[in-house]
Amino acid sequence: MRITKVADKKTETTKKKYKRARKGSISGQMYTIAILPVMLFALVITIAGIPFLSGIMHDMAEKELRNACMSTALLMDATYSGDYRLTGSDSLYFYKGDTDITMDYSVVDSIKKSTNLDISIFYKDTRILTTLTDENGVRMVGTGIASQIYKTVYEGGEEAFYNNTMIFGTPYYTYYMPLVSSHGNIQGMIAAARPSANVNRTIRSYILILAGIALILTGLMIFIVISISRPMTRAIESIFSFVREASGGNETVTLDENLLRRHDEIGEIGENVLMMQRSMRSMMESDPLTGLFNRRSAHRKLAPIIAKAKNSPESFCICIGDIDFFKHVNDTYGHDAGDEVLIKVADIIREHMKNYGFVSRWGGEEFLMVFDRTSLLMAENSLWGLLDKIRAAEIRYDNYVIKVTMSYGVSEWDKEESVDDLIRSADDKLYFAKNSGRNRVVSKIESDKDENAEDNELEQFLKSIGAAALGSSSVSDGSGHFENLSAQELEDILSGKADEEAGDGPSGEASGPITFSEDSYTDSAILGMNPIK
Repeated sequence: MRITKVADKKTETTKKKYKRARKGSISGQMYTIAILPVMLFALVITIAGIPFLSGIMHDMAEKELRNACMSTALLMDATYSGDYRLTGSDSLYFYKGDTDITMDYSVVDSIKKSTNLDISIFYKDTRILTTLTDENGVRMVGTGIASQIYKTVYEGGEEAFYNNTMIFGTPYYTYYMPLVSSHGNIQGMIAAARPSANVNRTIRSYILILAGIALILTGLMIFIVISISRPMTRAIESIFSFVREASGGNETVTLDENLLRRHDEIGEIGENVLMMQRSMRSMMESDPLTGLFNRRSAHRKLAPIIAKAKNSPESFCICIGDIDFFKHVNDTYGHDAGDEVLIKVADIIREHMKNYGFVSRWGGEEFLMVFDRTSLLMAENSLWGLLDKIRAAEIRYDNYVIKVTMSYGVSEWDKEESVDDLIRSADDKLYFAKNSGRNRVVSKIESDKDENAEDNELEQFLKSIGAAALGSSSVSDGSGHFENLSAQELEDILSGKADEEAGDGPSGEASGPITFSEDSYTDSAILGMNPIK
């Protein structure tokens, strides 16, 4: 009520000023009332935006450098197998597994070429492989790092980001990540660096853009105030208020209905702004390819579910699902085919989850599903039903029919754990499902003891039927799994050859469905083998 009275008072004051302005200069009154506040507003926005933009750029630099470190580690592991080690007395040699990579800069150079970031690989505190060079172009191999970084990353095992690291007299933004062996020991570090001058130059350019936008908006608003009548000024103020609230994150803000009922350009502007709000909301909440909620929206939608579950005896479950052998689809048929697979799978999951909760695209070919007010057993049974739908689906692309399967890891929320721990638990179970043969739902990770006992029992069984089949043309276990399997083929399975051949892709013929969940992988899981993910 008080706000309304104040607004009415301001309106009456404005009317009086307009009446007085008619006797004199209306432009002077408009400049006094409108131009000065608008200019001050633009100045405040620009000044306040400087530290905001600087913070955003620092966060972006940290994420970029960390991604470069992770990409380097993954590419090194994909290129060379084994752990890092340094050998020799007079001359030192750097190995990864059985491969001498002392002078092999191919991986770090490729990362720098694609990201324009300098990459270094340390063994303990010594830089062994690097893209950093001195003024003569000589790589800075054999150099060390500051003791503070060594203690934090190598001794403490923590990742670290620094925004003012001096490397041979030049300030850098740097990110350090420990190199961990297969036995869990820290062997060294991976570092990514970008010159501070590059980041600061980007910050200055964004500040100039912000100042330019503020200046343009200021001039536009001044023109409107001077050029149009008071009813149109009120409409513009209504639109400005709406845009300000929407850009400030107010998703419930609404546009004045009187403005939408106008049949002139102002009314059209109101409709376009409303459409822009809807589009922005859709872009912020939805994945553009599948139309599912994105990761940001998933976290936002989880908040009320968690709050409700804390005060209720009912719980909820989180599942992370991943399309099996999705990389094979992209590599064999192209990314357009991969997109078709993602869209089809997303549609099936969306339809299935209508009665349970919601689904979001978590990243790449991963989907996060939230089962509200659902026990672990109910969620697991539902996921097996969903898996049947995925298995039965036929994705048509060009002349091909592609069939895929999925792996799921599902966990039930414990009131004592955080949502990050719950997601991490589901992700661990997904990883277990991948390493256990894929094409399945995992709600519990079996212990190594139970798994090894089951593997030994199955292996003894297979060996026994293999011995019985020597000299015969086929063998059967009564279940149909090994019918028409020759003794030589059974011997190949037991010796690991079948597991190697399991990675072969589809024939690529257009006449039949292409399935990336072949029986050979399932058999490998039965035998206790772990095919490459």
